Amino acid sequence: MSASGVAEVEQGRFAWWAEGDGPALVLVHAGVADARMWEPLLPVLTATHRVVRYDMRGFGRTRSAPGTFADARDLAGLLDALGITRAHVVGASYGGQVALELAATQPARVASLVLLAAALPDIAPTPELQAFIEAEERAIDEDRIDDAVDLNVRMWASASTPEIQALVADMQRNAFELQLREGVDNEELDPPVSVRLADVQAPATIATGDRDVADFARVAERLRAGLAHATLYSVADAGHLLTLDQPDAVARLILRGLDA
Repeated sequence: MSASGVAEVEQGRFAWWAEGDGPALVLVHAGVADARMWEPLLPVLTATHRVVRYDMRGFGRTRSAPGTFADARDLAGLLDALGITRAHVVGASYGGQVALELAATQPARVASLVLLAAALPDIAPTPELQAFIEAEERAIDEDRIDDAVDLNVRMWASASTPEIQALVADMQRNAFELQLREGVDNEELDPPVSVRLADVQAPATIATGDRDVADFARVAERLRAGLAHATLYSVADAGHLLTLDQPDAVARLILRGLDA
């Protein structure tokens, strides 16, 4: 069964897609992507689950009024709009942080977690990541959006195929344009989820790509140490966007995590 639509949540109109039948499996995209990053995994995941993906506020086809919002609260509101009380949740990069925030603040809603190169808000960046952050900020401040897009492609998809790089560029350019136009400001969880890991009850599968920047391996180790029920995997020949670089291996890893 396939369906799609727009759900209204806190002055936002969230684009969503649902495919397959079975237990609910919700996919939360990376901050350098949108819901399209999950498409290579759908044939495998939808065979056994009702797979729901969506564009977060400031990304893809979702539209928002200006203001301050919380992405984890948005996710909970979307689940309410779709009639989903409890789900398996998969989050990539910043989407992994959003999934963790939902699991920490509303644990009854999350049956299990899969965290793909997940982010945390208070990990001091390596010099490589700090240099990228500063260069991206300068490019945006100077209205050099093409340069900012190129920086992101080189940072997050440098070893990916040209087709993947083109998709990342399109997703990131769209996000920059939306966020600059809409004036969306993300409300940070206080205290941050990194000090609430003990509140996460769901079993967690953690994965990183062996070609990713070093920061995310450090986050993964912190998550493995801080979460009560966590296993850690490394995906071979994958960069930061594991679902695009190694979709078959990641789909199998997700299903293994749901069965654990």
